[in-house]
Amino acid sequence: MTIDAHLIRALAGLGVPGPPATDDIEEIRKAALDYEEAVYPHLGASGPELPVRDHIVPVQGHPDVLVRLYYPREPTADLTLPVCLHFFGGGWRQGGIHHPSVATHCAVRAAEADIVVAAISYALAPEHPYPTALEQGYAALEWLVREAGALGVDPARMAVSGQSAGGNLAAALTHLNRDRARHPLRLQILEVPGLDLTLSHTDLEAVETTREQWAGLKRMVDDYVPEIEDRRGAYASPLLAQDLSDLPPAYIFTAGCDPFRADGEAYAAALAAAGVPVSALRLVGLPHEGGLYERASLTARTAQATIATALRTLHD
Repeated sequence: MTIDAHLIRALAGLGVPGPPATDDIEEIRKAALDYEEAVYPHLGASGPELPVRDHIVPVQGHPDVLVRLYYPREPTADLTLPVCLHFFGGGWRQGGIHHPSVATHCAVRAAEADIVVAAISYALAPEHPYPTALEQGYAALEWLVREAGALGVDPARMAVSGQSAGGNLAAALTHLNRDRARHPLRLQILEVPGLDLTLSHTDLEAVETTREQWAGLKRMVDDYVPEIEDRRGAYASPLLAQDLSDLPPAYIFTAGCDPFRADGEAYAAALAAAGVPVSALRLVGLPHEGGLYERASLTARTAQATIATALRTLHD
């Protein structure tokens, strides 16, 4: 499939360099942030300045985790709003809530849907491999329920969302929550998620993929889930789960020019077969990260507007 010509021209016009030729994880993370800081202000949306509160949440057996709450307005003692726990993307080993696209989308969604967005700053691989990030996400979910009154959120109106690797974590969290606590998650929003870490669903026909890119994808999975057997479990690969029942309604967004598009579409079909309400939307002409570039793509704008609409249903 061909990438949208408008987006290609917009990216080419910025003249930003490609990924660094290094295996040094700190250099990779710095380059990813530098790239986004160069590209996103030109191609991404701008967001409102909202009240933000940072909290450190303890995690049993794993490092404590920072959760940043975006409020649509200044929180007061009588404020009670729906909440969405959000996982950023970055291949489980880069990215963060300090990246421009994450901060902007959290603020935009909080404002447009009139909800609290709780962005989780989960630990990165390879220093903190599976299941650290997932356990931190579960601890954050438990904390939101336990401290709901003090935080101004409603534990009966909760959602989870995630982009790319964050979509994997958000989907995995719905399985973990069902198996442990069954907190009443109202919906899950999965953007370009990688859901089969055995990579058996990866669609290399979706876009031209070089040998180096394929090797890089495998290294990301190796860093996040070093044990091959763990990759077959539902908490690492939700698409391979034996039981998909009793999961929250799902909105799944795939990109037409993305090797992970088959993961999301197969998961949508499997959820529907298990009786889970699901909406699946393929963003034709966009690469994996294309949904972030709303200034350059009408398709990206439509996808982000759909997400805001979905989050507003938490008020129903």
